[in-house]
Amino acid sequence: MIDNLGLVILPFVALIFLFGGALLVRGAVSRIGALCIVAGAALFLAAELYGVFTLRPYYGRFFDPEWGTQVATVDIGATLGLLLCAVGLVVHALKNSR
Repeated sequence: MIDNLGLVILPFVALIFLFGGALLVRGAVSRIGALCIVAGAALFLAAELYGVFTLRPYYGRFFDPEWGTQVATVDIGATLGLLLCAVGLVVHALKNSR
């Protein structure tokens, strides 16, 4: 049950990052950090949506030998997206603290 809840919540977290990054792009003095947040959120959202709709076996997909590799690839994409969001937040904070 907790796994299913995580699969449903993570795309919404990515949408929140995407919306927040879009707001920062509109109003920020320096847009580099905000663009990093938007790019990271888009990568995170794409990875999570791909994982939700095509990879998870309890949505009707059977296990196959490539499943573990595909899930690891989705997790790497989502993690890189979150890392890019974090870098964007740091860059945005450093640019606006001056």
